[in-house]
Amino acid sequence: ISVLASILERHIALNERAMAAASGLDQSAPGDKDDDDDSDPAAAAARKRARAFDGGTVLDMSLHAFLERFSRYAHVSPQVYVVAYAYLDRLRRSAGVRVVRANAQRLLTTAILVASKFVEDRNYRNSYFAAVGGLAAAELSALELDFLFLMQFRLNVCAGVFRSYCRHLEREVS
Repeated sequence: ISVLASILERHIALNERAMAAASGLDQSAPGDKDDDDDSDPAAAAARKRARAFDGGTVLDMSLHAFLERFSRYAHVSPQVYVVAYAYLDRLRRSAGVRVVRANAQRLLTTAILVASKFVEDRNYRNSYFAAVGGLAAAELSALELDFLFLMQFRLNVCAGVFRSYCRHLEREVS
């Protein structure tokens, strides 16, 4: 939990610096193509789904405390956290979704929920995950659907990829 939290904190810091730099560039180049251009309906739908994770509240606790809370109350296996991390990395690469403070609560709660449903035989209800994650049950259910579409319903993490994420996390420990 602490290693994953540390990695995510670094990703958030990098992503927020990159976003700040990009917003500075956007202001200096007013003729650039608008991000909401709907010429590609699939890309527009993906941007809309990704924006569903933005807004709301910023976590009022550290990522470490948030993940510890999940560990304490959701009782999911460590494999779920590895798979959730793999999902977040896939979203970054395929849909351009980056974890920042404004979306961390929603993205992490949803990624852990989806990973738990995929990896574990028995699961809590969405309403329980929502309570642990500090979200409304209906909101989490809608986010789960957005997440699945952003992932294009490709949830399998093969054994080799899983091991590579485990090795990455182990290297962070040492």
